[in-house]
Amino acid sequence: MNAVKMSLLTTGLVAAVLATGCSSPGYQARQSEINTAIGGGVLGGVLGGVVGNNIGDGENQVLGAALGTLAGAWAGQQYGSGQDNTRHRLESLETQSQTETVMIQNVNGSYSPVVLSKVGYGQYRGPRGEIYTARPSEDQLKQAYGLGQ
Repeated sequence: MNAVKMSLLTTGLVAAVLATGCSSPGYQARQSEINTAIGGGVLGGVLGGVVGNNIGDGENQVLGAALGTLAGAWAGQQYGSGQDNTRHRLESLETQSQTETVMIQNVNGSYSPVVLSKVGYGQYRGPRGEIYTARPSEDQLKQAYGLGQ
């Protein structure tokens, strides 16, 4: 590969990495999410560059490599973002399955929500940090969280 092809390919890879970093899901994203998107973009960019270089005819190998790099980086970033979205959905489901909201009826007829966290071994933690050895009954929760009890 001559110097012109190498510099164009390197420029394409750097652009792909920078573009992938910019399209990461916000600045508040965790470092692992950013790494997944960047890793997917770099891997896709390298593979796309190799494929584009090998597919192009003798005169357009640089253009093929550059376009393959950009397309591969985009595809890799999309894959990385898909992995991040799957991770978020799973974490959300785990959080939902670890909490339970119980509505207790107050003496005036209104209801108060009490959010319980499952802490393992059949135990639950109340909003104030108290531990129940089993799922507490509505009467147990009324004593601590009911209005006008």
